[in-house]
Amino acid sequence: MPLTMEQKILCAISHLGILVGFPILAPLLVYFLSKDDFVKLQAKEALFFQILVVILMIISLFLTIFLKGLPLFLATAAFSIFFPIMAVVRLCKGRNFSYPFTGKFVRKG
Repeated sequence: MPLTMEQKILCAISHLGILVGFPILAPLLVYFLSKDDFVKLQAKEALFFQILVVILMIISLFLTIFLKGLPLFLATAAFSIFFPIMAVVRLCKGRNFSYPFTGKFVRKG
């Protein structure tokens, strides 16, 4: 079944929340306000990914004090931009998306 425009927009809001300054908040709001199961699943995927990114950013910033966290910070920053954009592109094409790091965990529970 093809995705509706509303589903695509709500999923995009969830995934791109991290890029517009609302990590965790955007997918959380979409998750609780939407009644669509597909949108809820995508919001949950985005939420867990963004929580992971925030945790990794905090750890890498702490390690940067000791000049060891810069590679982790740069890798996390790249992942936090690349994967949400990839998610929105796939969803706009009507395809399902799952993050490689958190997707299996989210879909099990």
